[in-house]
Amino acid sequence: MFEPIRGGTRGGQAEFKWADVSADKDRENYLGHSVNAPTGRWQKNKDVHWYNRDVKMTDAERDEEIRKIKEAEAEALSVALGFGPSLKTGTAAGPTSGANSIPTGAPKGEAAESGDADKQKNLEKEEKRRLKAERKALKQAQREEHRAERPRRRRHEGDDDTHDRDYRTRRDRWRIATLL
Repeated sequence: MFEPIRGGTRGGQAEFKWADVSADKDRENYLGHSVNAPTGRWQKNKDVHWYNRDVKMTDAERDEEIRKIKEAEAEALSVALGFGPSLKTGTAAGPTSGANSIPTGAPKGEAAESGDADKQKNLEKEEKRRLKAERKALKQAQREEHRAERPRRRRHEGDDDTHDRDYRTRRDRWRIATLL
């Protein structure tokens, strides 16, 4: 009346072991297999859960760390977008390097020189734009000249009447040859 129980697991949590997953041929089908069931030489005797062990951090320390990370990301984003690094509050000398709060900005007397550098860059950009416009106009003129020469190149060097006469002569010879 009672059948013997089939072997293996049929979804039972009690019999599941990650060690069995690491030996399974279909281990890639398990979520988290790379961390919970490591295989291979590089994982041997390594702590793959290092990031989650011995964390004794208070909420205030955690919040401070998150704030610093967000500030660093915001500054990196502003530099990537071309806005330049943001000024840190509480520093007298301007922008700092970050890690040790070493001032990296120019002294206040050199601020006018940086404005001159910006003007110089703008002048260089304007000069590049002007040269590009000149090259574009020259290229357009060359194209127009080329288009104007095109009909002349299609004609023969000789007189148009000579060309027509030669054509008629060849045509007449062909007609005579086909009639014979």
